[in-house]
Amino acid sequence: MPRSKKTSAQACPVPSPPVRQELMAIMGAAPPAVRRSMGELMLSIKAGLTAANQTPKFVDARAKIYDWRNLLPMLADIRVKLDKPVAARLRRRGKAKTELNRLEEKFALLRRAHERMSLMVQITYALVNVGGEFQTPEEVLEQSAEVLIELLEADLFVCRLRDEYEEWVNVAANTQHGASTPILVRAMEESIPGHPVMQAVASKQWSYVLSNNLMSSERGGESYDCVAYQEGYRSRLAFILRGHDTRPFGLIMLYSRVEGFFSGYEHQFLIDCSRIVSLTVGSRLEVGRDALAKASGGMAHVGNNALSVIKNCLELVKEDLEAGIQAGAVPVLRQVRSGLDLAREIELIACALGGAERLRGAIANLLDAVDHPRIMHYIRGEEVLDLDPVGLPGKYGNQS
Repeated sequence: MPRSKKTSAQACPVPSPPVRQELMAIMGAAPPAVRRSMGELMLSIKAGLTAANQTPKFVDARAKIYDWRNLLPMLADIRVKLDKPVAARLRRRGKAKTELNRLEEKFALLRRAHERMSLMVQITYALVNVGGEFQTPEEVLEQSAEVLIELLEADLFVCRLRDEYEEWVNVAANTQHGASTPILVRAMEESIPGHPVMQAVASKQWSYVLSNNLMSSERGGESYDCVAYQEGYRSRLAFILRGHDTRPFGLIMLYSRVEGFFSGYEHQFLIDCSRIVSLTVGSRLEVGRDALAKASGGMAHVGNNALSVIKNCLELVKEDLEAGIQAGAVPVLRQVRSGLDLAREIELIACALGGAERLRGAIANLLDAVDHPRIMHYIRGEEVLDLDPVGLPGKYGNQS
């Protein structure tokens, strides 16, 4: 019978012909089920040795193989030895896969945060860049809505401003591609019961509202402000624009035909977006109002003074002419009577002309103030444009 010998340098990848015959004889003497199992086990060992680039090593070199009862444990031992490094590799691979999954999750979070931050930067830049000129509140709100509908990929926007009756009036509506818009209610009251946007407007804590069921109220939906279901709109994102005192002054409502479309944006992203829109729109409106206030204040300051001078001078001329007419001194320029002082009348007319010239200079300065504004303090600490012309001739030219 063959004896299995084991040394550190011994390699016997293929049994010698006598050993092979002896192994075949041992396997032939085994029961059919055992013989079949040993054959499959030997094939498995051969594949494992080939994959591991190893040669067979026996547990006990002094062990003798007499029959299949000795051969089977030896084959099983070789298979176990081959399985240990495989199991170790699988464990290492499992840990590596777990770490890889964690890294992928972290990367996905970072990528999503980067995408949201990039989108926020684009929205901020577009909102700031669009405000290059003075415009009405309706135009400012509509321009901001055009930025949002493009970057947030909505299908429809509706802009509303609060009027003097505390109602939210529809001032602009359009689709992304300029198609027809659904029927819109012109004015909305905050007292409408159950309206999600109006409820949020009344609360100082809400900056946006998501609505994902825009069927009509008769059908159990949340659509009050427009019959949007006729056009297939299913979700709405309403930004509530608030001033520094948290009082709402505008609404930009975006609509999508996809149900739950705006739910894909994170809560904090929508809060930040609403604040940025409120700041940019509010700042543009405040700057416009401040510019108009300074211009009108400066013109009122100079104009009222100039008109007062003109009015007073002309009234004095009128009184003198009336007195001259009653004294029979007509015409004045042909004959000077005691009731008229020609030098005085000339001085008064010059005073009126000086006031008119001052007013003309103020108008010219108003145009020049577009590029070179000068600010002065007015009554009650207010600041206005300094439109008073400097260095005009005349006794009454620079009165204030």
